[in-house]
Amino acid sequence: MGLLLLISAQTHSASLQHVVVTQNSMDFDAPPHYYRISETAQLPTSKKQLLSWLEQQPKVERPQLFGGRYVSVYKVTNQSSQQQWVYAPYNSVVSVINTQVFTQSGSTLYQSGERGQYEFAFHYGKTLTLPLDESVIIVTEFHSAAFYTPPKIKLSTPSDYQQQAIWENLIMMLCFSVGIVLGLYNLLIYLGSKDKTHLYYAFFTAAWVFAWSHFFHIPSQLFAIDLTALHWFGFILTPLANTLFYIHLLKLNETHPRFARGALIFSWVSLIGLPISVISPGAGFIWATFATAIALCLGLYIGIRRIMQGYKPARYFVLAYMCMALPNMVGNLTNLGLLPSVNINLYHLGLIGTALDALLLAFAVADKFRLINDANVELTKNLEAKVQERTGELQALTVELRDASEAKTRFLANMSHEIRTPMTSIIGYAEGLLLGDVKANEQSQATHVIAQNARHVLGLLNDILDMSKIEANRLEVESAKTHLFSAIGQVESILGKQIRDKGLGFSLHYHFPLPDYIYTDATRLRQILLNLTANALKFTSVGSINIDVAAKGERLIITVKDTGIGMSEQEQFQLFEAFYQADSSTSRKYGGTGLGLNISKSLARKLGGDIDVQSIQGQGTAFTVDLALKTTEQTQWLESYSKALNADEHSEDCIAQSELHGHVLLAEDNRDNAKLLQRILERMGLQVTWVENGQLAVTQALERDFDLVLMDIQMPIMDGEQALSFLQATGCTTPVIALTANTMSHEIERYLKLGFADHLGKPIDREQFAKKIAHYLALPEQFVDIDLPESDMQALRDDYVSGLAEQRVQLENQSRYGDLIGLGKSVHALKGSAAMFGFEQLQALAEQADKILKSEHPEQAMGLIDGLIAELAKLEHDALKRDPNLC
Repeated sequence: MGLLLLISAQTHSASLQHVVVTQNSMDFDAPPHYYRISETAQLPTSKKQLLSWLEQQPKVERPQLFGGRYVSVYKVTNQSSQQQWVYAPYNSVVSVINTQVFTQSGSTLYQSGERGQYEFAFHYGKTLTLPLDESVIIVTEFHSAAFYTPPKIKLSTPSDYQQQAIWENLIMMLCFSVGIVLGLYNLLIYLGSKDKTHLYYAFFTAAWVFAWSHFFHIPSQLFAIDLTALHWFGFILTPLANTLFYIHLLKLNETHPRFARGALIFSWVSLIGLPISVISPGAGFIWATFATAIALCLGLYIGIRRIMQGYKPARYFVLAYMCMALPNMVGNLTNLGLLPSVNINLYHLGLIGTALDALLLAFAVADKFRLINDANVELTKNLEAKVQERTGELQALTVELRDASEAKTRFLANMSHEIRTPMTSIIGYAEGLLLGDVKANEQSQATHVIAQNARHVLGLLNDILDMSKIEANRLEVESAKTHLFSAIGQVESILGKQIRDKGLGFSLHYHFPLPDYIYTDATRLRQILLNLTANALKFTSVGSINIDVAAKGERLIITVKDTGIGMSEQEQFQLFEAFYQADSSTSRKYGGTGLGLNISKSLARKLGGDIDVQSIQGQGTAFTVDLALKTTEQTQWLESYSKALNADEHSEDCIAQSELHGHVLLAEDNRDNAKLLQRILERMGLQVTWVENGQLAVTQALERDFDLVLMDIQMPIMDGEQALSFLQATGCTTPVIALTANTMSHEIERYLKLGFADHLGKPIDREQFAKKIAHYLALPEQFVDIDLPESDMQALRDDYVSGLAEQRVQLENQSRYGDLIGLGKSVHALKGSAAMFGFEQLQALAEQADKILKSEHPEQAMGLIDGLIAELAKLEHDALKRDPNLC
């Protein structure tokens, strides 16, 4: 930098900056002021006119951001040995630059700027002639739509300036080449890999290359076009491009999703400045300055966060942002006047910083994919081990599946034995009764044997059904207020005699204090204890079986101990698996499904607990049931068994004192079902009114007062659901119980949501039926034997059989004409009535057909319909053999 001599002089009251030229290159200091001239003003042509003309122009400190025409004036004395000098405005983008040199002999005009002729590529410099040892006045007019920075002036010899221009152009081209090459390279990688990190990197480089090209006069120099309106377009795009890029580079969607969304929202909002920058480049400059500054701060913040989290590519990212942030922040603050002006081309500084940023970001991308490659290499190294591990797992699974298959095979074989054995007795005695082979005095015993074996088969089927519900995760429990001592005492009443008849001791020990009432599912609790006690009875030949009951904190602990054959550790490990029995000899010797313990454990878990086992082979086994203990508001903690008995007896006395009357409306379209239900209800001491459809039920309910309504669902004219809606609309408050063969849990839940008070399934469980009727009529649950006399039941059964021919003909006609809707109604009615009268085979076929008819492919039920028709014909034939007058 050459020596600069400044002399302040007064000439006709006009203050001029005096520059003495003595060296090859020098920067002019900023003038004390600029002169603002109108758009139509003409510059004077002589030095004399100039000074008086300047007196008339308003002075400003610097050219205004939003453009106009401004004049700077220097008095220059050439004391060097050269007359040719390059006068070069720089550090600003100016559309028109007119430089007029006033000498003693006249004035000379030189034109440059974006719209002028370039003597030096991409530079505003013009070669002037300055007479030796003569003072001249250089007047420079700057005319532009916006002034982002005050122009700076440099005076150099042509050779020095030429060399400077070459170096600056080389740096400029190198920086732009970095952006273009890296952008195209990453775009090609994106086309192959579809990784958006590369796409957004290419977008970022395209944005800054386009933006900086205007500040180095590339559009005007190479393409002779004026793109002043687009000066800040590229810079306003860079926050969005940068944000999209670093969200993918730093994996912010996975690690900092809220920050990623916030940064992206800011970037999209910053695009509002695009039309503003086109309309007003000055306003675009302000918008771009603040938008890029905020974007830089956000990027630095999240980059540092990711470094602290150990993400290595973030190191290059932060370094890249520092390289871009420092020069550009210096430039922005200088442009805003917050930093003093320096004799450096800030545009070159910003371009170099941006190019370094792009280069370091490329390193960050490469480092990210180095990590991915390292992970892939590590994955490849571990692949063989994982394959071997998976192979071992598959082999173990194969063994497990084979064992499960063998267990189920053994189970099916065992079930064949378990079911056929009692069925032999059932069929044998039943045929004996039908054929008259059983003597009159032995018929009661034969009936008892049939009932006992039928209950055994029913228990087997219930175990299998419970198991299927467990596997389908549809096993349900219903917590209700339960008398603890009654629930546990039923185990003794059911199995106590069997245990003692086998010659075993049996005791029930209560460890007080214990609650009298708890919330639990009494049926499921009883099922657990009966399973465990029956299991103990099965495997104990000598000794005793004991049940201990205790409360510890909020847990109910019940232990079933026996002195049976015991188990090995391996057997204990597999004990609660479905279908498990110690070995085939166990199955043959002791019988059973092998499901009871698995079901019991699942039930215990449903009740908020579990079952544990401890056993010593040859000495016995102890099963411990640990359940959640939930007491009621009225629960009393009892200190002795006598108090428990008194509480239980008092409860039963209260029940026995209830009145024994009521009027029930029975809506049932099946005449045989209605007769049976009416007979049972009347035997309970109740008055019954029977109607055969929902419309009649509504009429009766509105005309008379009923204590309870039993409503079948599928009925002609008006079904049960429609009848309930009518009753609800009239304000009827009588409880309505749904009486239907639809017993799936989701169907029951739907009925309750519709407004039914409760649900009773077909075929009816007489004990459950009596309890629910008693509950809604405030009757005692144990007050009466609801079993019908055999003669009455046989008469009802005969009436039912006599109507089977009509049902068979109806099914044949519906099947022949493909009436699927009619078939659905007929089969559903048959399903409920057949079971109620003890025709299990007919009920099973009807249940299967009913299920398919309700599915998406009801036509697939035709084969089962044929089976139903055949079964009906068989029942008719058997009935005719017994009594030719029956059908």
